[in-house]
Formats: sequence, C-alpha cells, structure tokens
Amino acid sequence: MHQRLLHGPAVRALREALGIKHGVFAVEVGISPGYLTHVEKGAKQPSPAVVASIAKRLGVSIDQITYLVSADAKASPTVAA
Repeated sequence: MHQRLLHGPAVRALREALGIKHGVFAVEVGISPGYLTHVEKGAKQPSPAVVASIAKRLGVSIDQITYLVSADAKASPTVAA
C-alpha cells in the first residue's frame, strides 16, 4: 500500500513563482500561516482536502505537488551507519 504525501518545497516554489504572499495563500486554502510554514518545510502533512485546495489555488494537479511513499518505507526508515 502507498501513501500520497505533499511535497512542501514544491508548494512554496510554486506559490512564490506566482507571487502569492504567504499569509494570503494560507487564508485562501483554509489554513493558518503558521501551519503553512510547517507544510512548506515538510514538517506537517495536511489533510487530503487541504492538499486539493492547495493544488487548485496553485493551478496544478494534485500529482504535481505530491509523491507516493510505500507503507513499508514509511514504517521502517533506513538508518545510516
């Protein structure tokens, strides 16, 4: 099984390329500016509804700002020796 995760840095790059201010974008997609900061840094994963709202506001498909991770890979991270 796979889980679709949002690629936060891509969201930030697209938002900035479109000239949308951080706080304005957060309000437009229904989240707080602080939460958006965490999302763009990859520290938080928003709900599927918020991901859809982000994609719509950026004018891209969900596939363009997300990636798949297998459940096995997420459950057992590799530790470097």
